[in-house]
Amino acid sequence: MLNYPEPIILPGRPDLPGVVLFHSFTGSSRDMRLLARDLNAAGYAVSAPIFSGHAEKTPLGPLNYHPADWWREAQAAITAMQRNHHYVAAFGLSMGGNFALRALETMPNVIGGGAFATPLVDGSPYFARTVHGYVDYIERESGQRADGDVTSAIDAQRQALRHFAHATIEAAGSVHVPVFFAQGGQDSVITPGTALKSLHLFRHAPASLVWYPQADHILTADPRSQVQLGRDVLGFLGRL
Repeated sequence: MLNYPEPIILPGRPDLPGVVLFHSFTGSSRDMRLLARDLNAAGYAVSAPIFSGHAEKTPLGPLNYHPADWWREAQAAITAMQRNHHYVAAFGLSMGGNFALRALETMPNVIGGGAFATPLVDGSPYFARTVHGYVDYIERESGQRADGDVTSAIDAQRQALRHFAHATIEAAGSVHVPVFFAQGGQDSVITPGTALKSLHLFRHAPASLVWYPQADHILTADPRSQVQLGRDVLGFLGRL
């Protein structure tokens, strides 16, 4: 049986930057639950929206939407946070990291942020396999069957995500605010070395990379990285 996630909205101290967290392609706000809790316990207001297609739990789910849709939703989440917090930090896991980085490039009140296990430069060599597994899981749990050509839909989504990432890459040199990258050494979804390539793109920013040698892809939930990641993000926020 499928449980439907809810967006996370946690109020915090008005004198601290608000924090917005963006989830992965096959994930939801659940990706960010533990990190949101840790940041909120330290006084930060936290929001973790759910992108369109990720709470519907139909087999094609996010494949029915486009990165441009999610980017608009990411901007809206940051704008909503700015109603109570003039300055905002934005972070994202995997695909969500692309939106956080784009926010650093284009939204002046975003004063820092970063990406966790984000396939910015090289993409994910296992994207099709991962998404096929997601579709199969939803079919089993929901009792529904996917309509249409799943393989073609996955390929179209992969190309759209790469197009969005390329635009982010092109603007990386314009970023001057602090950038935080996190990467697991045992990542089974993306090539771990891509994080270092991403770091070097932000050549005019104070950018840092934290390595979690034993962790897999979902750094925000992996017990080999989750606690330390929270500490590292808090340390980063404290320097903004």
